[in-house]
Amino acid sequence: MKKLIYLLFFVNCICNWSCGKKEDEYKNLDCSSINASYTSTIKPLIDANCTSSGCHDAKSSNGNLTTYEGLIIRVNNGTLSKRVLYTKDMPKRSALSLEDRERIKCWLDAGAPRN
Repeated sequence: MKKLIYLLFFVNCICNWSCGKKEDEYKNLDCSSINASYTSTIKPLIDANCTSSGCHDAKSSNGNLTTYEGLIIRVNNGTLSKRVLYTKDMPKRSALSLEDRERIKCWLDAGAPRN
């Protein structure tokens, strides 16, 4: 039993350390010079990487990200930021570039406006 407790403690420490490291990637991000408009930046990124593959199009059971209304659901429940910015397991084909992730982060930090 003691070994199991130590193992769980160790796994938790590693998990917390690795999760914290991922957040540091955006720690010093300055959004003042980054275009983070939904219409000109975010929607084209989502269309090119998430909806064109059929994963999150209007017919998808994985969630429709073709509209602002569909995307804001993922913003509000935290899955967009978690999956795209931190675990980076979305989009499935390949992770977005740091520059694209920074644009998304700045848009999210601005309150995910419909601009």
